[in-house]
Amino acid sequence: MRGRRFGRPVTKKKSARDRREQQQASIVYIESSQIDPSQIRSTMLNQLDHLGNQRFVLPPFSEHFRRWMKDVTTVLSDFESQLPAAVDDKYRQGIEKTMSNLRIALQERTETENTVSTKRSDVQRQLAAYESELSRLDRDYKTRTHETRRRHEQSLEKLRHEISMLDEERLRILHTKPTLLQRLFHRSEANLEETTNALRSKKNALGEGKESFEQDMEKQRKDYEKRRGLVDEQLGALRAQLEKSKEIRLDDALDIRKAACEELRRAVIDSSQRLFQEQDAGKSQGNE
Repeated sequence: MRGRRFGRPVTKKKSARDRREQQQASIVYIESSQIDPSQIRSTMLNQLDHLGNQRFVLPPFSEHFRRWMKDVTTVLSDFESQLPAAVDDKYRQGIEKTMSNLRIALQERTETENTVSTKRSDVQRQLAAYESELSRLDRDYKTRTHETRRRHEQSLEKLRHEISMLDEERLRILHTKPTLLQRLFHRSEANLEETTNALRSKKNALGEGKESFEQDMEKQRKDYEKRRGLVDEQLGALRAQLEKSKEIRLDDALDIRKAACEELRRAVIDSSQRLFQEQDAGKSQGNE
């Protein structure tokens, strides 16, 4: 005989009422927190105070200005979204005026910084070019004088060799007994005179070469000093321009930003104060 078969446990079907009650029991009710206007105002004032005292150390300051303006706008937007009842016409007018003046002032600082930066870059570029020209002049002068001296030494060496050979030839003529034909035609005397004249000419050329060399070197020196003087003059003028550009005030505009944040803080304080007074007046009327 077959044993008893155990069936699946029977699940009781829930009614619609039971399901509805279960859903309602699972809902978590979250009580919205009470907005504290005083706390919101205090937070905004602290943030504006922090922004008003924020320092920027390294240029370009224009990049810091853009980021800083974005932070200020974000703080004001947070205040207006968290406490919209405080945003009245007087608040808007004050904020718009302050922000407009702030943008103009920072834009002027930015334009000045860009102008000065561009001018400095241009002056530094010209300085580098003239300094390179000065180095080139020095190298060229050194090369030319070296080449002139080398050619002069070669010329002197050649003349000295020719003079030495003529001296030897003259001595040979003097110590050589002339032949009968040479005595008859005076060839020995002619050769001696010719050699002596050539020797004298070479010695004169040696002296003239030395004088010509000194004149050439002096001319090159004067030409070099003249060119170098012009370049030095340009370099001096450019360095003066660079120093003058450093006198132009370029800073992080802390005074402007601090004053603007003080105005913004005052606008927040005044608008929230008006709101608090309206709320207190409403409460008093309600109690009556």
